[in-house]
Amino acid sequence: MEEEAIRKAAALLARARTSGVPIGRLPEDCRPASVADANAIGEAIFARLGEALGGWKISFLYKPRRPPWITPLSAARILDAGPDGSDGQVVEIPLSLTPSLCIEPEIAFRVTHDLPPRAALYRPDEVADAVIACPSFEVVDTRYDTARHSIRQMIDGAMPIFELFADHQTHGAFVPGAPVAGWQDIDFAATRVTMTAAGDDGSEEIVSSVGGHAFGDPFLPCVVLANAMRHRDGLKAGQLLATGSFTGFFPVEVGRTITAEFDGFGSVSARFVDA
Repeated sequence: MEEEAIRKAAALLARARTSGVPIGRLPEDCRPASVADANAIGEAIFARLGEALGGWKISFLYKPRRPPWITPLSAARILDAGPDGSDGQVVEIPLSLTPSLCIEPEIAFRVTHDLPPRAALYRPDEVADAVIACPSFEVVDTRYDTARHSIRQMIDGAMPIFELFADHQTHGAFVPGAPVAGWQDIDFAATRVTMTAAGDDGSEEIVSSVGGHAFGDPFLPCVVLANAMRHRDGLKAGQLLATGSFTGFFPVEVGRTITAEFDGFGSVSARFVDA
């Protein structure tokens, strides 16, 4: 994809992000046709907005096999991103930041010390020693117009995946919970996660499932990411690494407290607010 086309796509999506006015599609002359194109557009959006880097999101498409999507995360969209996470708190997610009301539970990872650029491959044990896991939420959102197709319909094929994921892999915001020591002893493939919504009228279960991460173990993409970034600036202490959902995303209501409980591991709670 030519640099001019990347810049054009990034400008349109950055404007949609800052103005809150969605776009229908990218013009034909700047639509991405590969993972590399989508990654380049995502990074150009981030550079154009001039936001502080808060971490990275990585995801994969297996059929046909392709390299991973890798997208920078804005620090401003990582809510309650202090070193202790959101332990016991209900984090408020302002609709002015991300209005989709679609949320999914994840196990994310916080980098505890730098993994700098280097020629040698990072081994899994080195990466494991440099990260700590935390129960988390990702808010799924898009800067494309959902009047005709919902986000789920877009992901299911109503929009070409390269074009859809050029918009920061449908990232809206991230809510990291408190880091959990001893995470390396957790069998995440056998861990049940239950997401509930509670309000004045009581509580209801949204989803409950065992495992569900595409890799079984959400840590494995961290190794791929560390080795991708060793050719660039490396991974820095404090960065958040988002490696994929356990259940997929679900729509929720404003004002209800959404909690994801990972059995034997921890929980995270958040609430969308009209602000």
